[in-house]
Amino acid sequence: MLNIGECVIYGSHGLCKVREILVPSFLERGKEKQYYMMISAVDAGSVLYVPVEGAEDKIREVISADYAEGLIDDIEGTPEIELPEGKKAEPAILDIIKRNVAEEMMGLVKALRRIKATREAEGKKFAMLNEKYLNMAEKLLYTELAFSLETEKDVVKRRVLEELSDLPLETA
Repeated sequence: MLNIGECVIYGSHGLCKVREILVPSFLERGKEKQYYMMISAVDAGSVLYVPVEGAEDKIREVISADYAEGLIDDIEGTPEIELPEGKKAEPAILDIIKRNVAEEMMGLVKALRRIKATREAEGKKFAMLNEKYLNMAEKLLYTELAFSLETEKDVVKRRVLEELSDLPLETA
């Protein structure tokens, strides 16, 4: 069971802080059960109610500072997510975002950033849908990394983009 004040990763909602453990008033009489009331660090002001029972399947610990540092420092070694072409990419991207595993998210950001850079180098546009998912993945990933490293999200983003800019556009 989580404790009040604890920060965790809750699937595609990302970094959340447990504000309370309570039986919400919106539940039907006779169906009362305990919920975590969590505040999202990703979507400011967003409040989530998560049933305590079964929550362990959807919640994971925030990565350590050492792991976060390693993930940024070894972006080159992080496997880039191989995405299908066109519309088939969307379910694959959504699956990764739903799981929200830090290394996979870094691989997704790496893949989408490479696609974006390649398209721009060819004088083509980056698909709006890909832009949407890139922003979503970066928001989730950078929020967790910033929390782990006790820094600002913008600082993490600059570091990641700097590391990515040193990589060749082509994949092996």
